[in-house]
Amino acid sequence: MEFPVQILFALATAAAFATSSVLVRFGVDRSKPIAAMFATVSVNVVVLWTISLAFYDVTVDLWAWRYFVLAGVFAPVLGRLCNYIGIQRVGVNLTLPISNSNPLVSIVLAVFLLGETMTRASGIGALATIAGGILLATSGRNDDSVGPVRYRNLLFPIGGAVIYGSVQLLRDVGMELVSAPAVGAAVTLTTSWLIACAFFAVSGNHRKALSIPRDDLRYFALAGLASSLGLVSLYAALGSGTVVIVTPILNATPLFGLALTYSFLREREPFTPQLALGTILVVAGVGLLAIST
Repeated sequence: MEFPVQILFALATAAAFATSSVLVRFGVDRSKPIAAMFATVSVNVVVLWTISLAFYDVTVDLWAWRYFVLAGVFAPVLGRLCNYIGIQRVGVNLTLPISNSNPLVSIVLAVFLLGETMTRASGIGALATIAGGILLATSGRNDDSVGPVRYRNLLFPIGGAVIYGSVQLLRDVGMELVSAPAVGAAVTLTTSWLIACAFFAVSGNHRKALSIPRDDLRYFALAGLASSLGLVSLYAALGSGTVVIVTPILNATPLFGLALTYSFLREREPFTPQLALGTILVVAGVGLLAIST
């Protein structure tokens, strides 16, 4: 009975994160990615603290939370902003698999900074992820339906991958001090939210970006709710099943993204065999990286 439950949670996580990205894609046609970031993080903060206070005995301990606070300086505030700019400029189908390759960044940093050893399986996963990334980066040249992809715009999802992959090391250390992942996530999100608030407070030029049309605000609120549910499902999946089984399914978010964009954004997203192959390679490579570490 446990096996189907963990699979269900893992599938729900991947589907929720993909849904969130697609909803943001609808909203950033008219609104700015920075507005999408602030709106979704605001929803995340409310949902995660509600869950944390309802199910855990939360004691304020800034010293124990220090690694999550430091992580929140960079992600999700900067990482998500990079991803949302990528979604606006190159679409969901390119942004999701590239940004989801962040475990490759984590492993490379762990090897060079922490002296960890890369296994043969990790090496194969890294090569598959890199090969998939190359296919994705060059796939825009073969699809005339949505216009050519400017290579410099791919720097945004790459930046998101680098940021999320880097702060994952901080979260890993922080989990040794905080027993409840939801509390750690709430602290990280709150830090990012406060930084965003400070930015808007001192930057009058960007403050007008928060004037979001009602329809776009609805998309962003739903995207924030979807990503919040994804985080809840993520913790439930990892808590109810083994990493070897759960992780590959969790990393299937880009595949769900392909299915959703084909259903709702077919005329506005790139679709080529090369893109599909690149996505599959990244998903498989990241899954192998995750279960071999």
